[in-house]
Amino acid sequence: MLIVLGICLALMYWQAAARSKEMAVVAARRECDRFGVQFLDRTVGLIRLSMSRDQDDRWRMWREYRFEYATDGEQRFKGRLTILGPRVINITLETFTPIIH
Repeated sequence: MLIVLGICLALMYWQAAARSKEMAVVAARRECDRFGVQFLDRTVGLIRLSMSRDQDDRWRMWREYRFEYATDGEQRFKGRLTILGPRVINITLETFTPIIH
């Protein structure tokens, strides 16, 4: 029974991680479009994962992703975004002022 429970928990985590990553890709692409820069590699990479409380004082997964973009098609810049639970709460592009949502 414990093995089945462990497998179910692992599947639930994997599904939530996949949803979060897709949300991060969409948010990064949207932010790059907003500033007129090119979102590179069409992907994001998880750099930090922890638990944190949201504005309603509920525990949520806190994920920080990085991505790369270019302003001229040659030079790469770094961007970061933070997701807390089901919401993107912060996006920062290296060459622009931080945007807090």
